[in-house]
Amino acid sequence: MLIAKWAPLILLLSLPGLTAAQQSQSQTPPASEQQQDSLAAAARRARETKKDQAKPAKVWDNESLASAPGAISVVGQPASSDNNSATAEVVNSTAGVPPATTNVTSIEGDLNEAKANLQSLKVDLDLLQRKYSLDQQTYYGKPEYSSDKAGAAALADEKNQIASKQQEIADGEKKVADLQAQLDAANKSSSNAH
Repeated sequence: MLIAKWAPLILLLSLPGLTAAQQSQSQTPPASEQQQDSLAAAARRARETKKDQAKPAKVWDNESLASAPGAISVVGQPASSDNNSATAEVVNSTAGVPPATTNVTSIEGDLNEAKANLQSLKVDLDLLQRKYSLDQQTYYGKPEYSSDKAGAAALADEKNQIASKQQEIADGEKKVADLQAQLDAANKSSSNAH
């Protein structure tokens, strides 16, 4: 009976002790969590030190370059006499190309560039003409357009730009025609040489 009287009191007094023990256990992480935290900290430190280190300079040598047989090495001196003979063969085969073929290739490049430039000039002219047409409609659509000196000056300026662009197109067409004639002559002379 004595135990029955004191049991609730003992129970009430032991509850705060049990709660304090549970809180202290929850505040101190288990050993595996501490180890994970230290591993995470170590990984962070390793990344930081790796960022601070300078990257080594790339060294280019014959092993790090993709090499094709018979290609000319542009890095350093050739390693062996076999490489020298291959280089000499490539140089000799390039030297054997007739100048007419090289000339035809350069003329074709110039012709393609001139055609692209001419096409760009034509697009620019088209845009200028459209803008001029719209500005002209806006200018003449005003009731008292004759008193608008700034609008008249802008139209005159646009008209001058159009005339200038037309002249550039004419020059470009002449250049294309000249290059085409040169290409035809070079093709004819190279076909007669064979």
